[in-house]
Parts: sequence; C-alpha cells; structure tokens
Amino acid sequence: MESKRFMGTLHCLAGVALALFLSAPALAADDSACLECHGSRQQVTDAASAMDLKLTPDRIGKLVVQPAQTGTVHEGIACTDCHPKATEIPHPAGMLQGNPCATCHDDALKELNKSSHRDPAGGSQLRAECWACHGAHNVRSVKDPKSAVAPINVIGRCLTCHNKRAYLVGVHGQAVQLAGLDVAATCVSCHGAHDILAPSEAGSRVARRNISFTCGKCHGRVADVYRKSVHGAALMADDNPDVPTCVDCHEAHGTPDPTTPRFRLASPQICGRCHSNRTMMAKYGLSANVYNTYVADFHGTTAELFRATSPDQPLNQAVCYDCHGYHDVESVRKVGQAQIDKRLLVRCQVCHKGATASFLSAWTEHYIPSPTRYAPIYWVRVFYRLVIPGTIGFFLLYIAVDVWGRRRNRRVS
Repeated sequence: MESKRFMGTLHCLAGVALALFLSAPALAADDSACLECHGSRQQVTDAASAMDLKLTPDRIGKLVVQPAQTGTVHEGIACTDCHPKATEIPHPAGMLQGNPCATCHDDALKELNKSSHRDPAGGSQLRAECWACHGAHNVRSVKDPKSAVAPINVIGRCLTCHNKRAYLVGVHGQAVQLAGLDVAATCVSCHGAHDILAPSEAGSRVARRNISFTCGKCHGRVADVYRKSVHGAALMADDNPDVPTCVDCHEAHGTPDPTTPRFRLASPQICGRCHSNRTMMAKYGLSANVYNTYVADFHGTTAELFRATSPDQPLNQAVCYDCHGYHDVESVRKVGQAQIDKRLLVRCQVCHKGATASFLSAWTEHYIPSPTRYAPIYWVRVFYRLVIPGTIGFFLLYIAVDVWGRRRNRRVS
C-alpha cells in the first residue's frame, strides 16, 4: 500500500515538473500545478515524504498556499512570477532567501533601505520583510478592510515585533478597535510606512522637533497653538531638550483621554516632573517648589486626596492648566505681572464669585515665604514654630517637675 502511495506521489511530482516546464512561459495565473503539492497539509506531507524530507508541523503549515482570492493586488500573477526557481523539482535550496517583491517594487525597497527596517548591507534582506507586514500571498490594497495593513489589522502586524501594547488601551487604539474609527491614528499614522526612522534621527516623524507636526495632522489647531507657546517656541527655535512635547504630557502609545477626571487629577504630577526638577529649573532661573507648594495649599491637597481615593470623581479645584493654560502656556516674565493678575482674577472668579483684586494677595504664588518674599507670613510661621513647641515643652517640663516634687514630698513625709 505504502509502495503504491509512494509511486503515485512520484508520478504526481513528475507530472507537476513536466507541466511547469512546458507551461512556464505562458503560465498566466494557473497555479494548479503548484497547488498539487502546496494545496493542503496532506499534500505537502506527501510531497515531502516522496523526497525523503522531514518537516516540522510549523514548516508544513507555512508551505500550504491557498488559491489566489479575488480582490488581491496580485490577482493574475502566477506563483512562478515571484518564485521562478520553483520550476525545478525538487526546489533548489535557499529558494526563499531572496526578496521577490523587490523585482517589481524597487521604489519601495529604496525607501525601506533608508528606514529603520533597512538591510544593513543595502540589499533586499530587510529587518522587517515585506510579507511580515503585507502578508505573503493574500496581499490587498491598503484601502481594503481585509488588508493586513488596514487600520484595524496593521496594529497586530506591528505588535508582532514591537512590544507597544499600551496603544491598545489608549484613546487611539480604542477608537480604531472599539469604535471602528479608521481615521484614528495607527502605527503608520505617526511612524510612517516604508520610511520609518528611529525617534533619535532628525528626519523621523516622531523626533522631538517633528512630533507636533505629526500630531498636528489630526490635531492641527492644537499643534499651532503649542508651537507658539513658551514650550513649543523654545523647541522650534533652539531644539531645547528640556521642554515637553505632545508625548511627554499625553504619552506616545497609551494616550489617555484628557477629558476624564483621572487625567485632570494626574496633571499636576505631569507638570511636576519638570517643574520640581531642581537641576533643570536652575538652568532657567525658575522655582523648583512649584509642585510642592501646589500640593501644600488647599487646591493641591484636595486634588491629591481625590487622586488617592476617588480618581474617577470630578474635581472642582484648580489644577495647573486652569491657570496656566493647556497648550498655550506663556512665560510669566514676558507677559508681565499686571496681565497675569488680571487673567488670574478672572480664573479665580469662576469658583470664587465676587472675588476682587485684593483676593489675590492671599496667595503666595508658588514661592515658599522667606524674609525677602512674603516676609509677614514667614515671620508668623517662625513665631508659631517657636511658640508652639516652646509652649508644649514648657508645660511638659512643668508637669515633670510637679510630679517629681510631689513624689519627693511623699518620701519626706
């Protein structure tokens, strides 16, 4: 029985070889000869046995090829157009080591060889092969929902190599997956397709200087406002490495919804990452006590309490961006104190109805009172720091002396 099966398989292979040899020049899209061996797992197994080859189950699965489906971009192209050496039976070793895509898509190859996925030798052996993203045989147009690089599918392709699963829980990832919004940002929206570069390279879409333009493709008005702010202007003019970009505040992949109470409560910490850094703030002559003084006052203490106990409950206390703005943060020095006081009063009146200009004098800004700044408050604090411990210490000493005296009198009597 086995002998008959073996001979039958040999006849099959001989017939396939003859068919390929005779029809190779005119094989338009008739892949029936190839599918005689590659049409199913059993056919691949039988062909391998006939040639005394041992294949792993995984390898067998990879050698199974389904007939070309309608709607693919390569419809009408035969197997041997991409795999010309397949006409040799058995197939020569290393037949799949080349990149058959480069034969027609040399323009894409040139672009890829300038990207992070380039072939180090400048050839066609890319770090990310074409079929790793587009698929091998069922290649479809990017606009086709069934395409491997359609918005809903391209995420999975990139996550195969890049561990950036935070994207799946961010607002962009959820918009694509759950809301079906193909216009939401995917990996290629920010990083590009064939021309992907590392963030450290100047030409990268996600290089610090370029991030606002990349985000601005969707968030145009916000990006324009940011580039005019004290942070954006410093980045555009001097490539300042200290100022925040979009992803420093909103994260790169796991972008949270900025309209939620949770983001609002976390915002002081976001600002505090830079503004509590003493080394960084010293470079610009700014106070590094901004965050500490905020969390020490009524607004900050309440915000921290909400963040720790009820992070999803709306907060009715002021956070950093209520006073300083969102993307349009300005330099306090350039705007001037008079203008700052005017704007601040308007903001305070949102919660404190009827507040007047004198209301602002109750706030020490973000400075810790000292002998030279807010001196009355400083000396009052000094007074209480001396008087309260002194008073408590005096009475403790008084009680101790009284106890000692009473015990002594009892011994005498």
